[in-house]
Order: sequence, then C-alpha cells, then structure tokens
Amino acid sequence: MNKFKLQLSKFDIGIIIAFVVIGLMGGAAWWYLSGQLQAAQAADAQVATDYNASAVAKGVVVSQANAKALAANNDLLQAQLDPLIANYLLAKDNDLGKVQAEDPVAWKHDLDEDIKTLTTEAKAEGVTLKDHFYFGFSRYQTESPGDAATAVLTKQRKAVKAIVEILVKSAVKSITSVQRTYEEDTHAVGSMGGAERTEGDQLPGYSVVVPDTYTAYPFEVDFDASPESLRPILNGLLKSPYLFVVRKMEVHNEQVDSPRLDDLPRMAGGNGSAPSVVQSAPGDVAASTPTVGPQYLFGYGALHVKMRIDLIEWNPTLTGVEALAPKKK
Repeated sequence: MNKFKLQLSKFDIGIIIAFVVIGLMGGAAWWYLSGQLQAAQAADAQVATDYNASAVAKGVVVSQANAKALAANNDLLQAQLDPLIANYLLAKDNDLGKVQAEDPVAWKHDLDEDIKTLTTEAKAEGVTLKDHFYFGFSRYQTESPGDAATAVLTKQRKAVKAIVEILVKSAVKSITSVQRTYEEDTHAVGSMGGAERTEGDQLPGYSVVVPDTYTAYPFEVDFDASPESLRPILNGLLKSPYLFVVRKMEVHNEQVDSPRLDDLPRMAGGNGSAPSVVQSAPGDVAASTPTVGPQYLFGYGALHVKMRIDLIEWNPTLTGVEALAPKKK
C-alpha cells in the first residue's frame, strides 16, 4: 500500500510539472504573439499617419490617376473661363486696376470737369437736373479729400460718370438723385453695415470685399423715365466696359389709378357725356376721323425708378488672371 501511494505521488508530481511547463510555454507564446500584434498595429498606425501627412503636404488626391483626372478637368474649366474673364471682367477700356492716389487738388479739378461734362450732356438731351447737382459728390463742393482717399474716389467717380451717361443717352426725363457709399470714411474692410446716412447723396453702408475675388461698390440712382427707356438703360449697363450688376430696382407708375369707365368718352375727344346710341351703317365709325390722337390706357405713364447698381472691381492680383487682359495695340 505504501509503495503504491509513493508511485502515485510521483505520477502526480510528473503531471503537475508537465502542466506547469506547458503553461509557461503557452504564456510565453501568448506574450510574444500579443506583443508582436501590438507592434504591428503601432507600425500600421504610424504608416497611415505618415501617408496622410505626406498626401496633404504634396497634394496627393487618393491616387495619381485621380489627380491626373482632376487636373484635366481643371484645365478644361479654365479654358472655358479664360475668354469670359478677358472679355467681361478685364475689358480693354476698364481702367480700374490702373487707378492710383493723386494730389487732392488735381482730383477736385478732374471731378469738376466730370460734373461740367455730365451737366452739359444732360442739358443737350433734355434731361432735367436739380440746380447745382453734383452727382453724389456734394461733399467736395466745399472740402478736399485726403491723399489716400483719392484712389477709391476716382473709381467711384468713373462709375458715376458711366452710369449717368447711360441714363442720359437712354433719354430719361430727369435724374433726381445719385448716391454712393462714403468709402473715404474709416471703416472695416468688407463691412456691409454702419455709416448712417448723413447727407443727401450718401448711401448707407460700405463696399463689400470678397477676398481674392472682387470688390463691390454700391450706388443708387433715382430717375424718371418712360417704359421705352428701361431697355436701353439695362443694355447700356450690360455693354459697359465696367462690370455693373443691378441688385435691386423699384418702379412706380406716375398714373397710380387706372382710368374709370366714365373717363373714356372724354379721352376719346368727346364732351365728356355718354355718347347717344345712333344707328349707323357698318364701317361708319371706323371710317370717321378721330378728334384726338391715340390714348393709352395702361403702361405709358412716366415711371419713377430707384435702381441699386454695384460696380464690380475684379481683383487683378489673382494668379494667372492679370495675364488674360487684352493687350492694347
């Protein structure tokens, strides 16, 4: 019995030792493999980080094939835009990009010459102006601008001259107001608010700057015109070498109320009483001679128009755009 117990004990010890050895080997294997897995995961994450950083820095877009396709599409789009930019945004006679600051005395002399020219042209075409009308620059009847302000004021002066000449050539009846934003006053670049109206020709607010694209200078003109004059005005703004955009237009008819039925006999040249019913042969009325000219019932009254127009100055510093401007021969 004791011998059997001793042999059993030796067997148990051998089993225990075998399990311990196997356990240690398995644990070592698990530790080694898990460590390798973590190292591989860390290496993979580092590769992904390096690739993303390199892709952003070098402009890689997913793959070289996609990058080539994108470049080809960009070239195609640029080829379509180039003539539009050259013809409409950088027209040959659009000299805004060349405007520089000048001596205030010289600037006032140029302004006075423009005022004189516009007043003479309006008078020749029968366009009514207010006395001493200064086309949005009444501030400078009694003062001079600062040296730095003359550049933006020159751009506004050129825009006003172009707009007013279009109105005059379109045979408007009168020009009652020309307003501009006071860009010469201190304000934040691109600010759209502020600047409450303090003078009759001041338009509240300031120009709007879209970085690396354009600057929009707002103007507002009030004038009286016939319906036939509106089309040439819009055509003139469209064909101008300067880029004008009509932002808003309010139109009020001088004849607010339509004619009443009782007014028709008077408008037809009668005495105002209702015509008596007389039997006549067919064609007698049509063959009779009218006592007055044509009387228009609708749509032919004078129009009071308020038009908001923006002058768009295309940014000449854009890469590749300046070279698109047509060369003067």
